[in-house]
Amino acid sequence: MIFNRNQDCEVCKYIRWYFMIGLPIVFFIWMAPEVQFIREINLANVFATGIMICLICLVAWKYYHERR
Repeated sequence: MIFNRNQDCEVCKYIRWYFMIGLPIVFFIWMAPEVQFIREINLANVFATGIMICLICLVAWKYYHERR
């Protein structure tokens, strides 16, 4: 069987998204009784800051590749 390494199948993409998003959420829900500092954090601000950092990194990465 010949595999094309350039294109991923749809199932592989879903599995990758699950590992990137689902597992950390499941981990934090599982650890919630033991972890006290999570209750003091405003998750809306954390996600907004994370999205802003990702946006800045994406623009910088695209700029770097366009200039090269």
